[in-house]
Amino acid sequence: MKPRTINLTPNKLRVAVVGSMMLAASGAVNAAPSTLTLDFQCPFPLIGSQLIKAKITTDYPAEQDVNAPLGPIAVDTITVVNDTSRQGLAIVGATKVTGSATSFTSIVTPARTISDNVLLTVVPTQVPSSGAFDVPAKGTAGAIALNAGDVGAGKITVDDLVLNLKNYKSDGSLAPAPIGEFTADCTLVAGQNNTLATLNFVGGAVDPTDPTDPTDPTDPTDPTDPTDPTDPTDPPVVPQHISLDANSLNFGTVLMGQTAQRKVTVSNTGGEVLGVNGVSVEGAGAASFVQTNNCTTVAAGATCDVNVTFTASEQGAKSATLKIASDDAANPTVSVALAGVGQLQPMPEISVSGTSVDFGSLEVGNSADRTITVTNSGTAALNVSDVSLVNNSAFVIKSTSCDVVAPGASCSIVVTFTAGSGAVESDTLTIASNDEDEAVVTVALTGKGSEPVSTLFPIAFSVEGSTYIAKSKNTLPLIGVIDSQLDLMTGTFDADLMLEPTSSTFPVIQGFQKLTATANVEFENVGKTTGSIVDGKLTATSQAYVKVPKVTGSLFGIKLPLGGGANCKTKEVVTFTVSSPQGQTFQPMGGGVVEGTYSLPALQNCGLLTSVLNQFLTGDGNKISLLMSPIQE
Repeated sequence: MKPRTINLTPNKLRVAVVGSMMLAASGAVNAAPSTLTLDFQCPFPLIGSQLIKAKITTDYPAEQDVNAPLGPIAVDTITVVNDTSRQGLAIVGATKVTGSATSFTSIVTPARTISDNVLLTVVPTQVPSSGAFDVPAKGTAGAIALNAGDVGAGKITVDDLVLNLKNYKSDGSLAPAPIGEFTADCTLVAGQNNTLATLNFVGGAVDPTDPTDPTDPTDPTDPTDPTDPTDPTDPPVVPQHISLDANSLNFGTVLMGQTAQRKVTVSNTGGEVLGVNGVSVEGAGAASFVQTNNCTTVAAGATCDVNVTFTASEQGAKSATLKIASDDAANPTVSVALAGVGQLQPMPEISVSGTSVDFGSLEVGNSADRTITVTNSGTAALNVSDVSLVNNSAFVIKSTSCDVVAPGASCSIVVTFTAGSGAVESDTLTIASNDEDEAVVTVALTGKGSEPVSTLFPIAFSVEGSTYIAKSKNTLPLIGVIDSQLDLMTGTFDADLMLEPTSSTFPVIQGFQKLTATANVEFENVGKTTGSIVDGKLTATSQAYVKVPKVTGSLFGIKLPLGGGANCKTKEVVTFTVSSPQGQTFQPMGGGVVEGTYSLPALQNCGLLTSVLNQFLTGDGNKISLLMSPIQE
């Protein structure tokens, strides 16, 4: 089977394993190679839904006998990750791509549709420092059972794709969210032909009343008659086979003169009737154990029960062996170990849910709780006299319900671990009780702190565009730079917007003279530019005073100062709100276009031309359009 490749469109950061959809039949007879190209819409963090194109090549058999399973099917795929996608991984320092993918396919027969979902594992792949690279994924689709109703024309369809990716940094830690680990549930774009392959299902049931049917297994003239012992081509008959649900029974501690019961279930997992020849209890302590059963013959797939009663007739431990004899030729006798303890006086018996508890790794300052369960498996009340910690440092006993614990009952101890540093912390929980054998039991506690992982990513954009002033019907060019901090987890950001000075021209009538005036325009930022990138759409808000420091006019080729000044600016702060246009996406590593409208308040402190400037610059309906391009360092 040769590997196939999928060509990814630019900036599809998280499609490293879209090739996992490809299925290849292993050992297909009369195979008919099939190739299918499909489009999927896949939702990804920050950049939103993306169109993914997948080329699927596989080898399904042209003809399949329904008396045999279809498959198993080997999966071996290769996905080509382009250089732009590699740069996207580099945003968070990801150097290794891992994860899995689930391909949702269907086997369609004349009678039914069978789901055939395939889990594939991405082979851990190092991300190179430059250029495109290949990411292989491997897996196996299980065998699909068919039946006589499936006979006829069938097909294989591709229905859906889910990606589960994990990307790691060079130090082995998971890359920051949301790129480090995420799930993308893709949707097949409607209107496509999603048939991967067509095949013909043949075979099926025969007519048992037709003596001339050479394939009838009840026909004595049929060379494939399974009842003919001389036919070497007959499939082997599965014999009777005995199976038990337990190989030991522990009756625990029982007070003198009292009893305890346990049960063993006997199953026949073979194809013929199982005969049980005898059930007995043997060994030194056999007198303390009595069995009863309903096992004589057990049909194929059926069960029977052997009930055992332990009687504590004397003090101390007793043991014996339950033996079950049958006509299972491969295993004629099976055994079950029996054990019980007789106790003269009631006594408590303490046990804990574990001798050690690991809290794992937590960010420094964070806390986690774990519950330790204490059980009294004895015959008298368990008195818990003390629950304490040895070091009492990073671990704290949050709560405990352990005091007097009745026989067969349990209580709980909740311990809290707070990570204080990057070092491994340890402590010991001690539990004291009236258990004579174990007056004190201990539980080892461990936990580790880790420094918080920042999800902030610095990224700078160059800005180029224009703003349209509705009053004067003029367009001012805009260029500048945005330095931003993008929170990869939430998609929010704050930024410093720095727009370079620009200018606008407008006519001025002074007496009987008509001048062409040029107004220099500057922007005085107020606070940070804030916004978010959600599902590939950027929205941002920025505030600034619009300043007009200088206005000049040209008369007979001579430039004359007409107004403006250091204090010539809008009376109020201007709010600019921009967002991605409908149908367009904004990508952190690819940039995009943003647009918006705004209102320009009146100017003040601009000298004699203040009213003229307001006539040509202020008002509603102004537009702004910017192309933001990431600055590659």
